[in-house]
Amino acid sequence: MKQLLTTTTILFSAFTYAQDNSEKIVDVAYDACDCIGKIQTNLSKEAKSEAIQSCITSANMSWQLTKSMSEMTEKVSDTLSKVDDISKIDSLTIPSDDLNIIITDSDYDEIESYLYETCGDMESIYFTDDEESENSYSDKEKAMEYYNQGLVAFDNQDYKKALSFYKKAVKEDKQFAFAWDNLGRTHRQLNNFKEAVKCYKKSLRIDPKGGMPLMNIAVAYGFLEEFDKAKKAYRQYGKVFKDDPETYFGLGRIYTIEGDYENGLDNMMQAYILYINMNSPYKKDAEKYIVLLAKQLEESNKLDVLQRLSKKYKIELVED
Repeated sequence: MKQLLTTTTILFSAFTYAQDNSEKIVDVAYDACDCIGKIQTNLSKEAKSEAIQSCITSANMSWQLTKSMSEMTEKVSDTLSKVDDISKIDSLTIPSDDLNIIITDSDYDEIESYLYETCGDMESIYFTDDEESENSYSDKEKAMEYYNQGLVAFDNQDYKKALSFYKKAVKEDKQFAFAWDNLGRTHRQLNNFKEAVKCYKKSLRIDPKGGMPLMNIAVAYGFLEEFDKAKKAYRQYGKVFKDDPETYFGLGRIYTIEGDYENGLDNMMQAYILYINMNSPYKKDAEKYIVLLAKQLEESNKLDVLQRLSKKYKIELVED
């Protein structure tokens, strides 16, 4: 039996794309992803979620309008082809099937789900925190030059070259927080997790409230399987960024890895509620974990725990 996650107003299931809808979903997602790639990374997660939603809605409406106009043009051409002498026509009535009705949320969930799987920019924008502080950037021209070259190399997935540029940037300016952040990020891409942790710590010495290093040091500790440190880092992130779902999602993931399914589910449900409140596309990550954890608790004969947490967060699991 496949489990579906429900709340009072939301039903979750695996999205299936109807054959006659697949072309629209792909086309709209392509345009929406281009729009998402232009969202500023220094916005709050709430603002980013709203911007992502706006990109999807705009692309969706644009596609519907283009489709409607195309179908109307075909109908006009078809009608005119049946007229013997067009010069004798004073007016023309074209049959219509409400072609000009634009539905803003038509297929929204399917489009969002497809973007979640395919739009790398959406993940990059959403999880990049470029909120500036006094030492975010450098006032040294050479350091900024190396930093910008590192950004280009990173975007081109040439991580070794990016690493070299970021190292040069922090050598020019040891107080350059964003360069330390990106140096750590690049080490992480290269699976150099211990080096990544060192870079994030240097950044946090410069700016203790830096969102990017606070979050990523927790992730790096997770990869290093230093789970107590990872949990401590996620909690520290939560103290600075209150009600950010990433705190609870990160804790839930670590507890799950440790086999503590009760605390894993508790945190995942908190993350899910917060994702829903900010209309974040990353609610799907929490959904998957919730279903997995519910199954683990069920198999461990801990239905009382599952029922208690479901009642606590008003999330009901039903079978389909």
